[in-house]
Amino acid sequence: MTTARKETYDKTKSGLYHCVARCVRRAFLCGLDELTGKSFEHRRAWIKDRLSFLLEVFAIDCIAYAVMSNHLHSLLRNLPELAASWTNEEVARRWRILFPIRRDLDGIPEEPSNEEIEAIATDSEKVELYRSRLCDISWFNRCMNENIARRANAEDACKGRFWEGRFKCQRLEGDAAIVACAAYIDLNPIRAGIAKTPEGSDFTSVQDRIRTALNKEHKSTNKLSSNTTNHNNPRLAKFSSVLASSLTTKEYLKLVDETGRLLVKGKANISPELCPILKRLGIKDEGWFKNAKSQSKLFYRVVGSLESLKALAKNKKRCWFKGLGAAKAIFV
Repeated sequence: MTTARKETYDKTKSGLYHCVARCVRRAFLCGLDELTGKSFEHRRAWIKDRLSFLLEVFAIDCIAYAVMSNHLHSLLRNLPELAASWTNEEVARRWRILFPIRRDLDGIPEEPSNEEIEAIATDSEKVELYRSRLCDISWFNRCMNENIARRANAEDACKGRFWEGRFKCQRLEGDAAIVACAAYIDLNPIRAGIAKTPEGSDFTSVQDRIRTALNKEHKSTNKLSSNTTNHNNPRLAKFSSVLASSLTTKEYLKLVDETGRLLVKGKANISPELCPILKRLGIKDEGWFKNAKSQSKLFYRVVGSLESLKALAKNKKRCWFKGLGAAKAIFV
């Protein structure tokens, strides 16, 4: 039985969600049309820039993302408590930045005027409606996907559906699920065979974290590709802000790198160096490797330990959620 999104997504409470939007076109979202030889790789920059913009407007954090040839992964956290702290004027300003009334001759949105802000700020019903939307992951994905679809349709001189549907959404329960999902997202280019290393994985959060760690953001080096140097890096949340347990960026990068080596070699034995991290997070060695290869197929609406899935199902008055077997095999 299909699980309704409302069963696992609560926009009134902060939570972490793995979102996937997939393109329906033969020419792909950002790929190469082999029949015509036309490349759509430039659209990856559209998505990265749009993601950066939306994260500055919405009360939403991004922990991980990966822009692939025909789909987009993102790990997001909604922050309704942050939106609740905004003044009426701040809500109005953000909404008018998101949906501007005026644009310049080049089509670039202009800063909202005081009159435009006041028109919303003095209407309490509108303010609360827009406040709830500005911390809603559904509205975040809507503003992302609709913008890209319109630009792609205009470029292709066609009409019709660009995305398969709204987007797939999985709720993450517990630190282990969060870290496992982030690594799964960051390793997408390596699994697909389009990158050999995490630092060479263009348009991913792991490459952004490496750039920040090296303090060489927007500079081309022999280790980092220069394809993304002219685009805004999305604001990424620190793991310390989303995890109850301790995990530094250095440890996470090491975890992703070691897992990527295993994926390339096709071996299921985890390096002894990873054991302290995995044990601390409550992940089984064999399960971690299995998750890194196919998390999207193992779970549906919720990702987490067996206990967390059972607890959530009981809370939602359901018998179970898909993925109980995977949860038992992966998480302690």
